[in-house]
Amino acid sequence: MGVRLFRYLFENAANAMIMSGCIWDKGVQEQMRYVYTCESSYFPAEQKNLSEDGQMLYHGSPIHLFVMGSFSYEDAVRLLHAIRHDTVETVVLPYVAPVQRFLIMSNMMEQGIRDAELIKFIQAPYLYLKNTAVKKIFFLYGNGKAYEQTEDEMYPGIYFKIQDQEILDMIEEMEGYPIPVMKAGHMINNRMLFLFGYFGVDLYRIRHFLFHYAKNVRFEKIDEREIKKMLLAYRKAFGGFEMDTLTMFCSPVEIIATQTDCVLNTIVIDKDDFCHADIEGDDGRCSVRCMLYNDYDVCRCHRTSQAELRAGVLLLGNICLKKHFEELKRYYRTVYEQIRAITIPNCGNILNWDSSLLDMDVEKNAVFWICPFGTQLQNQVLREIKVKNARNRIIALNEKYGCCFNGFLTEKEE
Repeated sequence: MGVRLFRYLFENAANAMIMSGCIWDKGVQEQMRYVYTCESSYFPAEQKNLSEDGQMLYHGSPIHLFVMGSFSYEDAVRLLHAIRHDTVETVVLPYVAPVQRFLIMSNMMEQGIRDAELIKFIQAPYLYLKNTAVKKIFFLYGNGKAYEQTEDEMYPGIYFKIQDQEILDMIEEMEGYPIPVMKAGHMINNRMLFLFGYFGVDLYRIRHFLFHYAKNVRFEKIDEREIKKMLLAYRKAFGGFEMDTLTMFCSPVEIIATQTDCVLNTIVIDKDDFCHADIEGDDGRCSVRCMLYNDYDVCRCHRTSQAELRAGVLLLGNICLKKHFEELKRYYRTVYEQIRAITIPNCGNILNWDSSLLDMDVEKNAVFWICPFGTQLQNQVLREIKVKNARNRIIALNEKYGCCFNGFLTEKEE
């Protein structure tokens, strides 16, 4: 009987959402390894404790997919570290305009960060990645059509569409060279679905801002003071919580209650547990040992009235739900009933929250809400989650505690 093991491992991090995961098809001995990282914009820089070490690394094993949930200095550090220490095959990241990247570099300079490689990447991420060993690079802006569970879209492959020519021309105008930016879509690899969504600042608004700001500036007098004034005006115009972010839903495909048996467990892990996401590396023994010697929370009732199995994770990055909730719901409508765990946007920042997200009809299913935890300002969001449904469970991440979901799938015998 064929068995597929899958794992979602959330790292011990107080200021970011870092998930490393994999799916291993034991029958054909194939594994898909992936990383999703999204730094919160919630915490001041002086409160952050960024480390290059972490469970996201596979210690030399290939990372088939690396996803930057936000374009930030911290996420750039993680990507470049992974490229240096592992074989990164595919990178997916949001496209952000030069003025947005310049703002990041300005913040780095204020903090005394002078890393030449990081600056080179942030200045021109497309050109930088083209000169690395990364095989496939996808910059995403905007969303394509919503995913449909049709036969044509279930074959292994990458289902991104090139952006509209008007957008590509605008990007070339801002960058000085063309970048093949795509609309967010989905991938299927090793019978695992990755469904991406883009939510962020409208490039037309950025171009409008730059055009009107430039009309009032004499370019022969541009100096450091004038640049600081422009960045301050940009912050005022776009606010602190309208950042670009990539969301990602991931789940094994072809999991139908009438045909498939599924077990999914979750456990809180300590930093010294040395947990990892590389199932194939120990032939799946880590999962077996964990089930034998740890107190697991077994997710029993997988089935809904539509006879689906809940085994997916929706990573919401830093999305502003107050602005994008309806679009998010439409975009992920076909997988909404497969969500077992969901991350709270921007580490629980109330300005990113919309309680409409709680209207998922989970019936008897427990749904896990995952959030790095650290400040009193998150309490309102967490209270709303718990009050809405007693089956909602909150998993708080910090520098000491992480979380691991382990699961396996087997085909039912006739």
